[in-house]
Amino acid sequence: MTEIWPTIRLLLNWGSRVLGCLVLVALGLFVVAWIMNLRDEPLTPEAQALLVPPPNPYAPEDNIYFALAGFDAPPGESVTVVGLARIGRFNRQTDLASREARPETLGGVATQDPDPRLEFRGDVSFCEPLDRSVWSDAPAHKTDIAKLLADNAELYQRYVGLHRRRGFHETARPGMTAPPVFLPAMPVRKLFLADAALRLRTGEPRVERAALADLTDDVRLWRAVLTGRGALISKMIAVAYLEGDYLVLADMIADSQAPVPLGAADADGVVPLFAPGDWNIRSVFAEEFRAEVATLEQLQRASATGLRLPERYTGDLLLQAWNRAESIAGAHFFKLHATENQFARQAARLIGSAAADPAAFTANGRQPLGSPLVSEHPWTVWLSYNPIGKILAAIPAQGLTGYAPRAWDGAALQRLVRLSYEIRRQGIEPARMPAFLARHPEWSTHPGDGRSFLWDAKSGELRIQTMGRQPAGRRFSIRIWQAQSAG
Repeated sequence: MTEIWPTIRLLLNWGSRVLGCLVLVALGLFVVAWIMNLRDEPLTPEAQALLVPPPNPYAPEDNIYFALAGFDAPPGESVTVVGLARIGRFNRQTDLASREARPETLGGVATQDPDPRLEFRGDVSFCEPLDRSVWSDAPAHKTDIAKLLADNAELYQRYVGLHRRRGFHETARPGMTAPPVFLPAMPVRKLFLADAALRLRTGEPRVERAALADLTDDVRLWRAVLTGRGALISKMIAVAYLEGDYLVLADMIADSQAPVPLGAADADGVVPLFAPGDWNIRSVFAEEFRAEVATLEQLQRASATGLRLPERYTGDLLLQAWNRAESIAGAHFFKLHATENQFARQAARLIGSAAADPAAFTANGRQPLGSPLVSEHPWTVWLSYNPIGKILAAIPAQGLTGYAPRAWDGAALQRLVRLSYEIRRQGIEPARMPAFLARHPEWSTHPGDGRSFLWDAKSGELRIQTMGRQPAGRRFSIRIWQAQSAG
């Protein structure tokens, strides 16, 4: 037994030396990391350019954005005036938060409108334009639609009034709590589509022409939102609403009893095709960059005053990561401009990858954007320059890559409906369908990745092979008019 103790002492002695060396190495690495993070970077020219928003070319009365912001204004009041006032209050509060870091300003929601709001009355859940056929469902709810129109007459006229506005340009300051201007109009839009579907089936040519003109105006409205200045939510809502409009058109075209204008000059009026660039949502990534910068500046102000920003919802990953990182490392390992430069590089990559290029989409779909949390081990991140900034930058990088393909799926659906129109206009029978599709790739292929639409002769349907990850139940197939079904 006595012979074992010298060995144990030797092991303990060497173990303590090794442990001491490891502690010294760790301390040395920490000192190196601390020294590396003594200074911030200057903003790159790329970041500075992305921070400059495009100018607003629209007068308030021409801007769809203000009409949406004031859509639920009190009865009889101007939606433009109320929308301007609401966005103005939000901007003033945001500016105050940039000057004074207090709990009531940092991360807060704009002051609630003290005036009563004109709320939608009734239930329009029977109308789901993206999941079911409004064309088929509306006739069973004719009485419900009539009552909803009577109960919401002013809101309905406000929605139709959106069609007369020239363009869309968001003017709210970018940041975490931008006003959700689209919510009040959502049920009214469903009612609009259901009403249009009923009017298109009345058998009265004048009423049907007016309904088709209203639907065409609605396409122009949401095209303006799609191509205007707006954050990601505005682009994706515009894509979804355009898909809803075109699905109503698709079902009308497939119905042999529907009065579809079939003259040689009617195609662009019934099923207009946008320029491919209209579906390229690259500008939204610059908008998201500006919002991220505003958020980072709010986070830094909160840190400087010792405030902990409240997490607004379970998916608020940027705030969750900030609060965790702040509790571990502190502001020394967060460099504002370096992080903004990181976000700018990611925005530039997203802008470049948003174009409709089949080869590029295939490559980008298989390669990550190179966030440090994917390409580096965690300890490497923490011992590098600006580790908290790298963690924050990694959060939205992968999530944003899926939106451009979803927008191009909207472009594909538009093409698909135009294809269905040409099939009816030219009287293409099922047996001739494969040859017709092969002759017209400008209508029968996905503009994003070049894949052909799929023809199911048994069901009489054409289907898109989508690029983006779409919600379950979304319609990306349509029934085709067939000559033998004509009455």
